[in-house]
Amino acid sequence: MKNGFCTSVQVHLRRRGTPRGFTLVEMMVVIVLTAILLALALPSFNSLIEKYRVEGMASALMASVSHARSEAVRRGQVVTIRQRAECTGADWSCGWETVVGSGTGFEIVRRQDPDARVAVEKSALGSMAFDPMGHFSSVARVDFHPVGSTGSSNDIAVCISLGWRIRLVKGGGTC
Repeated sequence: MKNGFCTSVQVHLRRRGTPRGFTLVEMMVVIVLTAILLALALPSFNSLIEKYRVEGMASALMASVSHARSEAVRRGQVVTIRQRAECTGADWSCGWETVVGSGTGFEIVRRQDPDARVAVEKSALGSMAFDPMGHFSSVARVDFHPVGSTGSSNDIAVCISLGWRIRLVKGGGTC
Protein backbone atom coordinates (compact mmCIF):
# COMPACT_ATOMS: atom_id res chain seq x y z
CA MET A 1 0.00 0.00 0.00
CA LYS A 2 1.34 3.38 -1.00
CA ASN A 3 1.01 6.55 0.95
CA GLY A 4 -0.99 8.97 -1.12
CA PHE A 5 0.83 12.11 -0.02
CA CYS A 6 4.35 10.90 -0.98
CA THR A 7 3.13 9.56 -4.29
CA SER A 8 1.44 12.82 -5.17
CA VAL A 9 4.62 14.84 -4.36
CA GLN A 10 6.77 12.54 -6.49
CA VAL A 11 4.36 12.72 -9.40
CA HIS A 12 4.13 16.51 -9.04
CA LEU A 13 7.95 16.88 -9.12
CA ARG A 14 8.32 14.59 -12.11
CA ARG A 15 5.63 16.44 -14.05
CA ARG A 16 6.97 19.83 -13.20
CA GLY A 17 10.36 19.06 -14.77
CA THR A 18 12.41 21.30 -12.48
CA PRO A 19 16.09 21.12 -13.45
CA ARG A 20 18.53 19.92 -10.83
CA GLY A 21 22.20 21.03 -10.58
CA PHE A 22 24.12 23.98 -11.98
CA THR A 23 24.34 25.33 -15.46
CA LEU A 24 27.73 25.77 -17.12
CA VAL A 25 27.41 29.56 -16.93
CA GLU A 26 26.73 29.49 -13.19
CA MET A 27 29.71 27.24 -12.58
CA MET A 28 32.03 29.48 -14.65
CA VAL A 29 30.90 32.58 -12.71
CA VAL A 30 31.69 30.85 -9.41
CA ILE A 31 35.14 29.79 -10.67
CA VAL A 32 35.98 33.31 -11.88
CA LEU A 33 34.86 34.89 -8.60
CA THR A 34 36.92 32.36 -6.61
CA ALA A 35 40.00 33.10 -8.74
CA ILE A 36 39.60 36.85 -8.20
CA LEU A 37 39.28 36.43 -4.43
CA LEU A 38 42.35 34.18 -4.30
CA ALA A 39 44.38 36.70 -6.33
CA LEU A 40 43.45 39.42 -3.85
CA ALA A 41 44.24 37.29 -0.78
CA LEU A 42 47.60 35.75 -1.83
CA PRO A 43 49.84 38.77 -1.07
CA SER A 44 48.67 38.84 2.54
CA PHE A 45 49.29 35.09 2.86
CA ASN A 46 52.85 35.51 1.56
CA SER A 47 53.58 38.02 4.32
CA LEU A 48 52.08 35.68 6.89
CA ILE A 49 54.17 32.76 5.62
CA GLU A 50 57.34 34.90 5.79
CA LYS A 51 56.50 35.85 9.36
CA TYR A 52 56.08 32.21 10.43
CA ARG A 53 59.35 31.19 8.72
CA VAL A 54 61.26 33.89 10.62
CA GLU A 55 59.55 33.00 13.90
CA GLY A 56 60.35 29.33 13.32
CA MET A 57 64.07 29.99 12.93
CA ALA A 58 64.09 32.28 16.00
CA SER A 59 62.33 29.56 18.01
CA ALA A 60 64.90 27.04 16.79
CA LEU A 61 67.73 29.23 18.12
CA MET A 62 65.96 29.67 21.45
CA ALA A 63 65.56 25.89 21.68
CA SER A 64 69.24 25.42 20.85
CA VAL A 65 70.26 27.88 23.56
CA SER A 66 68.08 26.13 26.13
CA HIS A 67 69.44 22.75 25.07
CA ALA A 68 73.06 23.95 25.20
CA ARG A 69 72.61 25.33 28.69
CA SER A 70 71.05 22.13 30.00
CA GLU A 71 73.76 20.02 28.32
CA ALA A 72 76.49 22.15 29.93
CA VAL A 73 75.00 21.59 33.38
CA ARG A 74 74.28 17.91 32.78
CA ARG A 75 77.76 17.10 31.42
CA GLY A 76 79.69 19.52 33.62
CA GLN A 77 81.52 20.80 30.53
CA VAL A 78 81.55 23.91 28.37
CA VAL A 79 78.94 23.68 25.60
CA THR A 80 79.20 26.05 22.63
CA ILE A 81 76.77 27.15 19.95
CA ARG A 82 78.69 28.18 16.85
CA GLN A 83 77.91 28.98 13.27
CA ARG A 84 78.49 26.18 10.82
CA ALA A 85 81.72 26.07 8.83
CA GLU A 86 80.02 27.38 5.67
CA CYS A 87 79.24 30.72 7.38
CA THR A 88 81.62 33.66 7.63
CA GLY A 89 81.68 36.74 9.83
CA ALA A 90 78.45 37.57 11.64
CA ASP A 91 76.30 35.63 9.14
CA TRP A 92 74.62 32.59 10.69
CA SER A 93 72.22 32.00 7.78
CA CYS A 94 73.82 28.64 6.97
CA GLY A 95 72.79 27.25 10.35
CA TRP A 96 74.50 26.50 13.64
CA GLU A 97 75.79 23.62 15.72
CA THR A 98 75.85 22.85 19.42
CA VAL A 99 79.19 21.29 20.34
CA VAL A 100 80.82 19.91 23.48
CA GLY A 101 84.59 20.21 23.83
CA SER A 102 87.05 22.20 21.75
CA GLY A 103 89.86 21.82 19.24
CA THR A 104 89.91 18.48 17.47
CA GLY A 105 88.18 16.65 20.31
CA PHE A 106 84.65 18.04 20.05
CA GLU A 107 81.31 16.33 19.72
CA ILE A 108 78.41 17.81 17.75
CA VAL A 109 75.35 17.42 19.96
CA ARG A 110 72.80 19.19 17.78
CA ARG A 111 72.80 20.74 14.31
CA GLN A 112 70.33 23.31 12.98
CA ASP A 113 69.82 23.27 9.24
CA PRO A 114 69.37 26.58 7.45
CA ASP A 115 66.26 28.01 5.86
CA ALA A 116 67.41 29.72 2.67
CA ARG A 117 64.53 32.20 2.90
CA VAL A 118 65.56 33.55 6.34
CA ALA A 119 68.66 35.68 6.96
CA VAL A 120 70.33 35.25 10.37
CA GLU A 121 72.92 37.69 11.68
CA LYS A 122 74.65 37.72 15.07
CA SER A 123 75.53 41.13 16.52
CA ALA A 124 79.12 40.17 17.37
CA LEU A 125 81.57 37.72 15.88
CA GLY A 126 82.19 34.44 17.61
CA SER A 127 80.26 31.69 19.25
CA MET A 128 78.04 31.49 22.32
CA ALA A 129 79.33 29.34 25.19
CA PHE A 130 77.82 28.05 28.43
CA ASP A 131 80.09 27.07 31.31
CA PRO A 132 79.49 23.95 33.46
CA MET A 133 77.22 25.99 35.76
CA GLY A 134 75.03 26.98 32.80
CA HIS A 135 76.14 30.63 32.73
CA PHE A 136 76.39 32.43 29.42
CA SER A 137 79.78 33.85 28.44
CA SER A 138 78.68 37.16 26.91
CA VAL A 139 75.74 39.22 25.70
CA ALA A 140 74.36 38.29 22.28
CA ARG A 141 71.77 39.53 19.85
CA VAL A 142 70.79 37.46 16.84
CA ASP A 143 68.61 39.11 14.18
CA PHE A 144 66.27 37.19 11.89
CA HIS A 145 64.55 38.64 8.82
CA PRO A 146 63.24 37.44 5.47
CA VAL A 147 65.92 37.32 2.78
CA GLY A 148 65.88 40.50 0.72
CA SER A 149 64.02 42.66 3.23
CA THR A 150 65.23 44.44 6.34
CA GLY A 151 63.38 46.77 8.61
CA SER A 152 60.05 45.05 8.05
CA SER A 153 57.47 44.10 10.64
CA ASN A 154 58.56 40.47 10.20
CA ASP A 155 62.02 41.15 11.73
CA ILE A 156 62.73 39.34 14.99
CA ALA A 157 65.69 39.51 17.37
CA VAL A 158 66.68 36.96 19.99
CA CYS A 159 68.41 38.70 22.91
CA ILE A 160 70.51 36.71 25.36
CA SER A 161 71.89 38.42 28.47
CA LEU A 162 74.67 37.43 30.87
CA GLY A 163 72.21 36.01 33.38
CA TRP A 164 70.91 33.72 30.63
CA ARG A 165 67.78 35.74 30.22
CA ILE A 166 66.54 35.08 26.71
CA ARG A 167 63.78 37.01 25.04
CA LEU A 168 62.24 37.57 21.66
CA VAL A 169 61.95 41.14 20.32
CA LYS A 170 59.67 41.62 17.32
CA GLY A 171 59.77 44.42 14.76
CA GLY A 172 63.44 45.30 15.18
CA GLY A 173 63.20 46.64 18.75
CA THR A 174 66.16 47.03 21.07
CA CYS A 175 67.39 44.38 23.49
